[in-house]
Amino acid sequence: MASGIVISLITTGTLTLTFPTAVRALRPRWADAPRRARALRRATLAVVALALALEVYARTRAPFGGGALRGLIGTVRVAVLLLFACLLVVVAAELAGRLIEAGVHLYARARRVPVLEVAPALESRRRLLTQGTAATALAVGAPAFLRGGLWSRTDIEVRTIEVAIPALPPELEGLTIVQLTDLHLGVFTGPREIGAVLDRVARLRGDLVVITGDILDHNPRHIPEAMRALAGLQARGGVHAILGNHDHYTGPALVTRGLRAAGIRAHVNGSTALGPDGARGRGLILAGVDDVMAPRIGTGAGPDLAAALRGRDPDDPVVLLAHNPMLFVDMEHRVALQLSGHTHGGQINTLGVAGSLLPYVAGRYTHGGATLYVSRGIGTTGPPVRLDARPEIVRIALTRRRTRES
Repeated sequence: MASGIVISLITTGTLTLTFPTAVRALRPRWADAPRRARALRRATLAVVALALALEVYARTRAPFGGGALRGLIGTVRVAVLLLFACLLVVVAAELAGRLIEAGVHLYARARRVPVLEVAPALESRRRLLTQGTAATALAVGAPAFLRGGLWSRTDIEVRTIEVAIPALPPELEGLTIVQLTDLHLGVFTGPREIGAVLDRVARLRGDLVVITGDILDHNPRHIPEAMRALAGLQARGGVHAILGNHDHYTGPALVTRGLRAAGIRAHVNGSTALGPDGARGRGLILAGVDDVMAPRIGTGAGPDLAAALRGRDPDDPVVLLAHNPMLFVDMEHRVALQLSGHTHGGQINTLGVAGSLLPYVAGRYTHGGATLYVSRGIGTTGPPVRLDARPEIVRIALTRRRTRES
């Protein structure tokens, strides 16, 4: 709840900063008068602020799966994101227009052409540029966001990879781990969506199932129904989970208690040893650490691999569950394989923009003898939209052999 209010306030503040330039550029000619321009700007801001407040209220009242409020919440989030994107494009176009206008003024002065002769034409063309840019952004963005919300968001890819762990005990050759992450169970990942996910997981027949954080979206009211759904997960070596930052927003103690009631082993800086076919024993350590955001949120101690491995044989290879892939920087020399999520593959990753902002976005990364796999996950955060970042379920087969990818 608190995090949602903070995000909404930040969004409102950002929109407030971009509105003056955008409204000046886009306002119709009847609003050229200063008083009308101010009234239009204030009315637009009021509508956006009211929509965000309504979204926050609806989100706290929505049942698991969203119910009748799902459409309202999704529409507001997508509309605000689309508006924000369009405003940024318009502001950029307006600034470009002003730079061109300044250049023309300098040219006119150098040629001793009266500026008053070119000013009206420049103003008209600058307005046409910004309004045309806004129309283009809406024409391109609206269908893309609609597709990303209605289809791409639930177009799950099932991916199988092979990871080489040279120290893997021979009896664990071919051990399979099915990874789920970033379910964000709540308004947009409800009974229908999680049911489809569980059906696919059952068909994969993994030796273990792991959930690498952000199990809940944010609302503790959704925990009982969410955990009843997850209770359907089964694997010979058990179902294991760690907490993500959204689980800390929800309430880590409540989420952990719910996981255990559902028969899922929650690792908060803990570990277990695995034997043949996923049975408990010696030979491979499955460890899970707390989320890196926990100390900042004030709800946990944060990741502690030393505590997780206390009492374990230091020669046994480690598969680490860590929600945030950034931990790989510190853990790579201590683990054979790290499974993470958190990034959603960028979620809105048009033109691969997320890859230029984040060191680990999605897929396999290797350094030295360690491997990191970052899953794009299942759910969404913020707007229920995915663009160029399909949700995925990952099946990882462990082998002692060197693989081409490894």
